[in-house]
Amino acid sequence: MGWLLYIVLVIYVSNYQGVDFVVGHPSIHIFAQAAIFYLNYCYLVPSLLPGKKLPRFLLLNVLGITMLVVVFIPAYHWLRNWYIGPSAAPFPLLYSEQFSLRSFELLLFVLIACVVRFTVDWFSFQQKTRDLENSQLKTELAFLRSQLNPHFLFNTLNSLYALAIRRSPDTPDGIMQLSQLMRYALYETNEERVNLSKELEMITNFVELQKLRLPLDFPVHFVVKGKVDQVWIEPFLMMPLIENMFKHGAEFASISVSVDACSLTLLTSNGIQLPVGNGPGGIGLDNLQRRLSHLYPGTHQFYFGKTQDHFDTHLSLTINLQS
Repeated sequence: MGWLLYIVLVIYVSNYQGVDFVVGHPSIHIFAQAAIFYLNYCYLVPSLLPGKKLPRFLLLNVLGITMLVVVFIPAYHWLRNWYIGPSAAPFPLLYSEQFSLRSFELLLFVLIACVVRFTVDWFSFQQKTRDLENSQLKTELAFLRSQLNPHFLFNTLNSLYALAIRRSPDTPDGIMQLSQLMRYALYETNEERVNLSKELEMITNFVELQKLRLPLDFPVHFVVKGKVDQVWIEPFLMMPLIENMFKHGAEFASISVSVDACSLTLLTSNGIQLPVGNGPGGIGLDNLQRRLSHLYPGTHQFYFGKTQDHFDTHLSLTINLQS
């Protein structure tokens, strides 16, 4: 595109001055300009300047410019005499003046080649940097997912273990709930995004599994509002907050999911257990915070608070509804 614009400009200026392009400026010298440009763009700049071989770069350009000027000045005069014929007037510039003028022109194209090459390489470097960052981000997210699924399975098996210890007749139902959860974990979470309705179905199965081991009078409230089938999120994004409620909570559990035109909000609240010693710590909330910082930078809010008798969390994501 640059060369095309340059040629159009040259033809326009020649016509404006009433001079034929063949004998005007730059005429046949445009091939010398292209030659020195691509010599630098394709070879000299990328191969010599990064290695700080500046003397060699300058020497090769001086030799290249000199050779092109020596070849193309006589070629231009031959073309001019052939095109105009015997009536051609003497050329107004001396050979030394033509040599200096053409050398300066070619030097200018050397500088243009350097600027263009540096610009292209800079954009290429920026793109490679972004690709590398994306690759590293995907690697870390894959690690976080692989870390989360065993953690999720471990906590769920603990619930089944509690049922088995009591020889509860609900144990088969718990195993069925677990199989549905594992099917989701194995197949759905391979995708970068899942429909929110599937994520909520998985959460429902998990809540029902937890109810099997909880007292019958343990209140669990689960409310969903809005067009959840038009929202896509990272799989297992909400699960750490739901797990945390049942693992560390007591007395009651409340879950509220709401979707409006531009946001998805998850609110949880649960009673607080009395301290029972220092058991192994969970990784769910730390995992969630890292994933949110990668997946929703600047478009999420996540905070939690603790009072004397309950623990609350608030997660809000900026979203676009999809039909």
